[in-house]
Amino acid sequence: MRKKIKEHESFISSINYGYSIINKENFDELDKQGYTILRTNLNYWKKNNIDFEKLSETTDKLCKMEGKSGGWENGKSKEKNWEPSAQRISNLPNKDKVFIKVSMLPDLIKGVNYVIKNPFKLSSMQIRNPIPFGEKQEMHIDWRPRLFNYFNFNQCTAFIYLDDANEENGSLNIYPGTHKLLGNPNFELIKTKKLKKVILNVKKYNILILNIFTWHYGGKNLNGKKRRTIFSNYRERSEWQQLNQKRFLDKNVIDNMDYKLKYLYAVRAEDKNESQWFYKYRNNYLLKGYQKTRDIFYHKYLNYFNKK
Repeated sequence: MRKKIKEHESFISSINYGYSIINKENFDELDKQGYTILRTNLNYWKKNNIDFEKLSETTDKLCKMEGKSGGWENGKSKEKNWEPSAQRISNLPNKDKVFIKVSMLPDLIKGVNYVIKNPFKLSSMQIRNPIPFGEKQEMHIDWRPRLFNYFNFNQCTAFIYLDDANEENGSLNIYPGTHKLLGNPNFELIKTKKLKKVILNVKKYNILILNIFTWHYGGKNLNGKKRRTIFSNYRERSEWQQLNQKRFLDKNVIDNMDYKLKYLYAVRAEDKNESQWFYKYRNNYLLKGYQKTRDIFYHKYLNYFNKK
C-alpha cells in the first residue's frame, strides 16, 4: 500500500512543467466552498503550449460528427440522447491528442491532488454542449454520497470553459460548502440550513475545479447562446473509471503515451483490468449494497492503513 503512495508522490513531483497559477487562495476556496475558479486567459493556454482555438474547433467538429450518437461509449443506445438538455461527447483523449494535453495541465493535477489527497487516475473526459433554450438539470452530486464524515473526497472534476457562462445561458448553480454535508442533495436541508446558491459568472478560457460532492446543477439556457464545456474527471485509483481507459483507448494512443500519462490513465500492464460486468450492473440493488459496505470499510480502515 505504501508503495502506491510513493508511486503517486513521484508522479506529483514530476508535474514541474508548463505554466501554473493555482495558489493557496484557490486551495482555501476548495476547502471552504468546494470549488475554485482559475481566471485563466488565452495567454495562459499559450504558455502551456495548448492551442485553445484548435480545442474549440475540434469540439465543434466532434459535436457535428457524432450528433445524437455521442455520449458514453460504454453504455449508450445509438441515436438516443443521454441527456435531453445537452449533447455529450465522450472518450476525448482517443479522438485528438489536444485533449490528452489538457488532462495533464499542471493546475488540474495540482487542484485534483489537493481535493482527493490519495493516488488518483483520469476517470473520463467529455464535452457537454447544452442545447439552445434547454432546461436546467436536477440538483446533484456526481458520485455515490458520503455517508460518514470520515469518508474522503474521492472524485474531482475540472471544467474548461470554451464560451462565457452566466445566468442567461445557464451557467452552473452551486451551493458553496455543501461538499461537507453527508448524503444526497435535498431541498429540505437547503431550507432548514438557509443555504444560498451561487450562479457562476465565468469567461471563455477559465477553469473551474469542482469537488463533485458540492451540490450543483446546470441552469436553464434562457438566451440560447452556446455554453460548451470540457469536463476532465479524476477518481481515486481504488474506484472504477467512468470510462474504462484500457478498453476504449486505441493501442496506438496508449503506445504513444509516456510513463506519466500511462500512470494517470491507468493503462500500464500493472494497472488492474476493470470489470465491465460490474460497471454494467452497478445499479443492481445487491451490487449497490456491496458498494455501500465496501465504502464504509474502505474509508474507515483501508484508507487509514494506506497512509501508514
